[in-house]
Amino acid sequence: MDAKKIFIFILSAVIMNISCRYADDEKLSEIVKQEIERYPEQRLVDVYKTFFQGFFGPAHLITDPKSAKEYIRREIAEANDFEDYDFHKLPPDGKYVRVNLKLVRDGKISLEDFADVFVKSAKPVSDKDIQEWKKIWPRILAEIEKQKPDFENFEQDKEFIHSLLEKNQYVVHHSKEFSQNYPSHYRIVSSEKLVYIKQNK
Repeated sequence: MDAKKIFIFILSAVIMNISCRYADDEKLSEIVKQEIERYPEQRLVDVYKTFFQGFFGPAHLITDPKSAKEYIRREIAEANDFEDYDFHKLPPDGKYVRVNLKLVRDGKISLEDFADVFVKSAKPVSDKDIQEWKKIWPRILAEIEKQKPDFENFEQDKEFIHSLLEKNQYVVHHSKEFSQNYPSHYRIVSSEKLVYIKQNK
């Protein structure tokens, strides 16, 4: 995918998908279905991670541009494989996307530009944000329980997530099963900021 197509893809995501967040039960059900089917070997914690990334963005990650650039460079150098996608629009509305680091490796996006956009995508997380997320997650979980109650270690993961939220924490890592089956080398970036960078090229 060349730079022009990358820009068109992200611009479309922003225009078409930044709308009602978690408002429509039918829409939420379809989004949950898509995320469950995307990675057959994932666990509940991995689906949870996808949704909290779409809600919070990269807020919990590194905020120093130089360090971010070095971490990305090192990860690309050590990666043996990458997934096939370029961008994964995160639920519910594509406000944030997972950007596959292969785009940086292949020179589709420069490391400097990407590290800059990545850091600028981060925003502080307030207690209000966490309290809102604690209200949203049960709705998502209820849909997951309807559609995929047989996730491996489902009850264990469910309790683990609950215990985190009880402590006003929300960050989880991908499961061992996910990491073993999917070469997930990506960063979370704001669609809006990525579009802005492309517009000013």
